Amino acid sequence: MRKLVSSLARCFAWTPPDRPIEMKAAVASCANCGGRTRIRGGLAFDRGADADDTSRMRSKLPSPATSLAYSAVIFDFEGTLVNFQWQLEPAETELRFAFARLGFEGGEFARGNYATMWNAAADRLAPQGRMAELHQALGPIYDRWDFDALTRWAPRSGAAELLGELVDRDLHVGMVSNVGRGALNGALERFDFAQCLQPVVARDDVTWMKPRAEGILRTLADWQLAPDQVIFVGDSRADVFGARAAGVPVAIIRGGECDEAAFADIPPDHMISQLSELVALIAG
Repeated sequence: MRKLVSSLARCFAWTPPDRPIEMKAAVASCANCGGRTRIRGGLAFDRGADADDTSRMRSKLPSPATSLAYSAVIFDFEGTLVNFQWQLEPAETELRFAFARLGFEGGEFARGNYATMWNAAADRLAPQGRMAELHQALGPIYDRWDFDALTRWAPRSGAAELLGELVDRDLHVGMVSNVGRGALNGALERFDFAQCLQPVVARDDVTWMKPRAEGILRTLADWQLAPDQVIFVGDSRADVFGARAAGVPVAIIRGGECDEAAFADIPPDHMISQLSELVALIAG
């Protein structure tokens, strides 16, 4: 029963370790977690997915008592749990002009992408305590392109069901994303992901985006887990670089921001085509 309570608490409302959890939460019907409803004894059913598909997913992952290859999973968001919809070319063109107006030109600001341009500016401004200026000047542009993508995001097949299954099995499940908090929160609620993710580290929560490791390292510290106990799941070169900088194994799902050829010089530990393949990786 204690293990069930712990699983439910992480999925629906994170509770500090020194705060008691009411026992009735473990036996009552619970709110959605990716369309799933948990009931007494850890049984679950998925109101939105085919019952046979959900049964097959559950059958592949060992019971909580079985030793797993990983104790936790950190997900990227766009391109990983949902399709990739950021319009990179026009967004990055606008950002280059915006950075130039602030006096940031050449180097990474001429050849980098939306994340590496931000990080290069942060390298200069953070030591001076001037990050608020960067957020004020550039944040609205990033946010506008986030909300544009939000109008087209759709979840990958089986995403909500997988998140619910991982939490059912007592794994830590979190997210580190370069998307801003405004659009990200809206999407996580829309797709019923929010209840299963703790913590969620958005662009607004860090000084440096991926490919830097700040958000991933913050999540490891929050969970108090070693890097080799965790697997990062993403879709881009930035995800590989960020995970490697944190010492975390990384799986890349095809069909996201970067095509498979982009990883030739930085191959991930695992390359998958469907989210359901993670079950076997975690089982070891």
